[in-house]
Amino acid sequence: MRVNEKGAAILILALSAWAILMWAATSFQGNEANRILRVELGSDSAQLNQAVAGPGNDGIAHNIQMVVRNTYMDYVFILLYWLTFVSLAMLAGRMGKRVLGACAALLISGAAVNDVLENGAILTAMQVKPFTDAVAVDISEFSQWKWVFFFLASILLGLAIALNHHISHVRRWSGGLFIASGVAGLLGIMRYRVSLEYSLWMIDLALLLIAAALLLTLWKIYQSLKELDRIEHEGHVHAHA
Repeated sequence: MRVNEKGAAILILALSAWAILMWAATSFQGNEANRILRVELGSDSAQLNQAVAGPGNDGIAHNIQMVVRNTYMDYVFILLYWLTFVSLAMLAGRMGKRVLGACAALLISGAAVNDVLENGAILTAMQVKPFTDAVAVDISEFSQWKWVFFFLASILLGLAIALNHHISHVRRWSGGLFIASGVAGLLGIMRYRVSLEYSLWMIDLALLLIAAALLLTLWKIYQSLKELDRIEHEGHVHAHA
């Protein structure tokens, strides 16, 4: 269990660091918000144009370059979030909820596959001038399934954690945050063709909840490992006494 917890902690730290690096490396020109999510879920050429809008042609070209850079960096991010979810699902399974943990791992794998396909569609779309509705639809088809699988995985992972017996309140809270994130995200993705702005807001909220759940999980893992070290140290002291 200790090895698994250390691995999960390292993955959460690596995922957080890479997310910050992606944010720092992606500097758009202009005031448009949620550009990457708009590229993913905007299912027509108008939304793609809005996503890369900038001051003049140079600004647009720069923003397209930033989307491409972010997409290439996203391949590493996909690997990291997939490994993180799988490691947490394994931990939940070891604590008793094997079926829920296994289902969460399968769903996050489905999300990762669709994310890779989505990235390919984005890279193709960024080479098309002018943008067309067809390339926008290709991206959004993969994106909607990515998010559906991702948020379902979050719900099942949260259930696998929260429904385990003999766990701390902190772990149960982290499970609740995973569940809340999944519910908020699904409520958003179900309406992306009706109200894109609402969907973007709900997905942002869901990702914020995911971040909180991961940080709470990281803190609890740290506390657990610290307690195990203390118990082992006391055991060595008693053995030599």
